[in-house]
Amino acid sequence: MSGTEVALLRLATTVIGAAAKALLTPRPGAGLVPDPVRPIPRPAKPDRLAKVLAGRMADAVADLPEHERLAALTSVQDTFAAAGEPDAGRLFALELDPERLRAELSAPAAGLSARAVDLYEDLLGRCCTHLVEQLTAHPSFAARAAVEQVRAAGRTRELVEDVRDRVGPRPDAADLDFERRYAEFVATANGRVELFGLTLGRSAGGWPLETAYISLSVSGYEVDGGHGPGQPVRASIGIEQALGEWDRLLLRGPAGSGKSTLVQWLALNAARQTFGGELADWNRCVPFVLRLRAFTALDALPAPADFLRAAGVPLHGSAPAGWADRLLQQGRALVLVDGVDEVPDRLRKRTERWLRDLIAAYPRARYVVTTRPSAVPETWLSGSGFEPHSLLAMSQEDVRAFIEHWHRAARSECRSERNAPSWTRTRTPCAVRSGRAGTWGCSRRTR
Repeated sequence: MSGTEVALLRLATTVIGAAAKALLTPRPGAGLVPDPVRPIPRPAKPDRLAKVLAGRMADAVADLPEHERLAALTSVQDTFAAAGEPDAGRLFALELDPERLRAELSAPAAGLSARAVDLYEDLLGRCCTHLVEQLTAHPSFAARAAVEQVRAAGRTRELVEDVRDRVGPRPDAADLDFERRYAEFVATANGRVELFGLTLGRSAGGWPLETAYISLSVSGYEVDGGHGPGQPVRASIGIEQALGEWDRLLLRGPAGSGKSTLVQWLALNAARQTFGGELADWNRCVPFVLRLRAFTALDALPAPADFLRAAGVPLHGSAPAGWADRLLQQGRALVLVDGVDEVPDRLRKRTERWLRDLIAAYPRARYVVTTRPSAVPETWLSGSGFEPHSLLAMSQEDVRAFIEHWHRAARSECRSERNAPSWTRTRTPCAVRSGRAGTWGCSRRTR
């Protein structure tokens, strides 16, 4: 080997050695502690780390008996032994937060005194802080942090896309402005109800629906092991539960069962965004109340762009172009179709075809359709994913609850208790005495 080759070999060895030394030389950590435990890049094991830090704390806990200090140290070492040494992946998952690591690991041994437990928690917290400091000072930390950052960004992007898919794009200013105006109209138009048995002059404008309304019950199915494995049996469930479980409901009930009033209540709460419990997610919905009896004279049932005009909403001319279409596509529309039974027999097929086409075009919207049982079978629209439920007659408890709500609504219209008529104080409405309690809770429009 020539002298030149030897010189080049020595130079290469020197460069490689310097590079390797640079790669293995500890870098400054995150500065979580002013005096990190060394040596690095080979971090101290948690048990040794706990012993070193306990020694540093000796003066601060000098008044604590030696056996209690030793018990606290041993407990910290046992905690790390049981949980395993925290690796980089675990620390990154905890967002390099020493306090979160301490809270996750904390498990003081039984039998420690209160002061020994305090020392245990203090020492464990210091160990966690030093472990994070050691990780941030390791030569590979920057590269690992870059990888974790990319992964976190990917997870965040997926979450954002998921929320955007569920909520839909944010409406523009024109849509939002019209939605506010429309919500005010729907709330005003559906905020009051006319009740049978109230003949006072002040009742001409109806009574507050949110005060008079009581929740209804419907027939549903529950799985009951007593009738065989997984066998569904008919049961009574609250209307809110049924609505919360299905995006498409066919509600069947005889005249006076409260179908139209329920539609009115759904529209009112959607407009005011006052749903709670199972229906809290419905607060992002915009209601469209489509009473089929108003469409029988039309040559064709309305398309979404004509919903407001066909329903007689005075604001229909102010709606931004494509507004209803956007709501239906985004799943923010609550389509309330009331009164299939009021459609003439010759037009029922047309109504069914219109509903099927509407659902095929806008599958993400929510649909509630009401009818008398005699008009259509229970399986009507089942091919389009509708779940049939039958509204149940009011129980005696429901009747009593509604009487109380009815009186409360009537009293709320009086300027003072002195001005309230006598029947609001006796709580014995004439309609109940005449045997008409089954229709209470329904409006004059109720079928």
